[in-house]
Amino acid sequence: MIAVLAGLFPVSLAYGQPSDPPASAGFRDVPPTHWAYEAIQTGVERGYINGFPDGTFRPNDPVSAAQFIKMAFLSLTDDSMGFVWWSEKYLNMVPEWFRRNLNNDTTSFEEGTPWYKNYIDTAKNNGFIHDEFDGRFEEPITREQAAKFISSLDSTFRGQHVREYSMLADAQLFKDFDRVDFYLQESVGDVALRGIMVGNNGYFNPKGTITRAEAAKICLLLMDDSRRAKVNVSLDGVPYSIVPNPSYGGTLVFIFANEEMKRVYDEMYSRLKDYPGATYADVDGLTYFENEQLRDESVRAFYFMDIENWKVRDDFGISFSGNVYGLGVATAEGRLERASGELKHFLSLIFEKEAESVYRLIESAVLKARRGENETVKQTVEGRQIVLVSHGDALNIGISAYRDQKETEG
Repeated sequence: MIAVLAGLFPVSLAYGQPSDPPASAGFRDVPPTHWAYEAIQTGVERGYINGFPDGTFRPNDPVSAAQFIKMAFLSLTDDSMGFVWWSEKYLNMVPEWFRRNLNNDTTSFEEGTPWYKNYIDTAKNNGFIHDEFDGRFEEPITREQAAKFISSLDSTFRGQHVREYSMLADAQLFKDFDRVDFYLQESVGDVALRGIMVGNNGYFNPKGTITRAEAAKICLLLMDDSRRAKVNVSLDGVPYSIVPNPSYGGTLVFIFANEEMKRVYDEMYSRLKDYPGATYADVDGLTYFENEQLRDESVRAFYFMDIENWKVRDDFGISFSGNVYGLGVATAEGRLERASGELKHFLSLIFEKEAESVYRLIESAVLKARRGENETVKQTVEGRQIVLVSHGDALNIGISAYRDQKETEG
């Protein structure tokens, strides 16, 4: 087994010292017509893969989990700082708050004891893997296992897809999606959306092992997203919107629980510019503030996990995740009053007749909280369950995005 796997990296697994011919010499079993020729040559030139002393590459041999993880990591590194570390090109793609964590949680790109220890520690520290490979790091990695790791790694540099979109892609793109372990299905759909692992002729082959050639191609695409495949996922009949993803400076597809939630989101998002203060839109939520300073302080405290300076800075916020509208309303003087117009408009979009009475229910809970009286209220209004829980400086509210048909019919 060692003889088969050693050549992905330097010939010695323990110490990793290369002894291969120059990349320009090529490999006799990888002609220029080979589908992974460019990926293999690039990997050899950059030093994260090697051939065998006999001048072969053995493109169809499997790779182990440890080797695959090391290879993927090293494809995103360079030695510009005098030692091997994440390349500045890729670090600059990571949001500031996440970049600090990535650097702090990276152990080293040097080999340890066993040889893969530092790579595995880095992968675990950053949440790229958990315990799925424990005791099996030198066994061949499967395509679905590789998908989970690559999905987590690439999302660090390029942001995430929402679970529902990834699951939709998995089901539409692969005829064998039902053979993927359930907890890995989202990852398989995600790497397909990223154009990194798109399967072959409509099949993903989740239980198949990653070959050396496939590993080289995956790493090339991980490095250079301009080479990635374009996949088509139909969103016909799907309640979705293109929403902001400010952490990564772009947008993404967000799928709602139903058409109503999409309609309500779109309407509330279109009104953000008219709020008498500052606002923030982030994937599944909209948040409203008195001014830009409070908004910026809140965003920074959230992403940098600044617990010591944690406090309620917003007027109110709405979450559209799952099948419940989640609202947070500040109880401090003046905040509900400033937010009342948008809050009432939101309620009017989901309640046909009782929007005003629900607002009064919220207002009453806020006024009581200002007097130090916290409470929990549960009601059903127009077939929707409502739960209000006040705790000092904030009132949390959950409103069902679905109506109880029996109650509305009754």
